[in-house]
Amino acid sequence: MQSNNPMFKKVGFEATYTEPMTVSGAVNKAVLMTGVATAIALVFYFYCLNLGYINSPAMLGAVVGAIGGFVLALIMTFKPHTSSSLALPYAVLEGLFLGGISAAYEYRYPGLPLIAVAATFVTTFGLLGLYKAKIIQATEKFKAVVLSATLAILILYLVQWVMVLAFGNSIPFLFENGMIGLGFAAFVAVIASLNLILDFDLVERSAEYHAPKYMEWFCGVALLATLVWMYISFLRLLGIIRSN
Repeated sequence: MQSNNPMFKKVGFEATYTEPMTVSGAVNKAVLMTGVATAIALVFYFYCLNLGYINSPAMLGAVVGAIGGFVLALIMTFKPHTSSSLALPYAVLEGLFLGGISAAYEYRYPGLPLIAVAATFVTTFGLLGLYKAKIIQATEKFKAVVLSATLAILILYLVQWVMVLAFGNSIPFLFENGMIGLGFAAFVAVIASLNLILDFDLVERSAEYHAPKYMEWFCGVALLATLVWMYISFLRLLGIIRSN
């Protein structure tokens, strides 16, 4: 079985289990994790805003959440059975990341995080409707295109982080506020959103193949990771538009 979320690759499991996962179980886990991440994000968000000068604590929380969440995601990638115990801590760390980033954007662009939240949920339910209506399906060609684009984006972000940390420079144009940067941000937001189709497919196929119960948590992590990526992508896109 394959999750096509940028944080996950292949997950194998045996065919027979006493208690297989269900689609409803995976959805419930995803809703629970999203609720936890949202609650933590709101608490940290208002905490940062109430400080007056929010840049330092907001960025610290965002960095801790991003690094911690990435580490837990890697563990769950290679040991999927750990998802049962690591999924909720992952949601907490993602909440810190979201709260810190949102506070920083609110400080610079008032009202922008709320618009990004609305864009994320409208896109999510819109894509779910298109998937259920079989207008968009996770065909092999669709998967190949989205995965290739996702991996290319991931590589670009890794190169960007290395350049910033090691040399204090950025990839020219792509991460700036000009037209090229705007186009790249829009492209990233589209690819992040399309990963939801692949995650919906992961949930359904896992249930069809009677995947173990812990896969409900794993699928929930995949969905939450995609939602976070979508939200951050919309934040950056809207931030570039606002700055121009």
